[in-house]
Amino acid sequence: MFYLTVIFAANVIITAANFLASGARDLSALLLCAFHSIYASAAVFVLDGVTAFLIRRFPEKLFAPGKKAFYVSKSERLFYRRLGVNRWKRFVPELGGFTGFHKDKLASSTDTAYLERFLLESNYGVVIHAVNALCGVPLLWLPFSGGASFTVPVGAVNFILSLLPAFILRSNTPGLLRLYEKSLTRQ
Repeated sequence: MFYLTVIFAANVIITAANFLASGARDLSALLLCAFHSIYASAAVFVLDGVTAFLIRRFPEKLFAPGKKAFYVSKSERLFYRRLGVNRWKRFVPELGGFTGFHKDKLASSTDTAYLERFLLESNYGVVIHAVNALCGVPLLWLPFSGGASFTVPVGAVNFILSLLPAFILRSNTPGLLRLYEKSLTRQ
């Protein structure tokens, strides 16, 4: 619900700002501004979905737990703590249902296979959200986009809304990795 509210509010603000900046005061100009704003939002949504679909086709071994690319340093952990990720993460939707693996609650802290899958899905999610954060850039070249006054704000909102889940996944990784390594030693 939080994301839908932010997206709706952003579209209203982008539409209003462009309408006021245009100097036109008729209904057709307002509707055109609304069209461009909604079009840019829908386009970035589709681009996000396509990139997620494509990244999920990459081999799992690239996203395996313990890969150096997914290591979370102490300074990065401190960054997430200072951001207060644990206070606001409940407002960010978890869309694990698309892959059949929900990451909003830990079902087992001792099952090695489950923890390995959780880390794997988290690593996929980090890459997907990081790439999706950049999906606003191609909007600039879309036909009928209405120009930078529509695509830049939509891209900025997409950037922020894509980074939030990546931050959550990254902040959870060290704890999950500790549980996973502990479960490996028990076996």
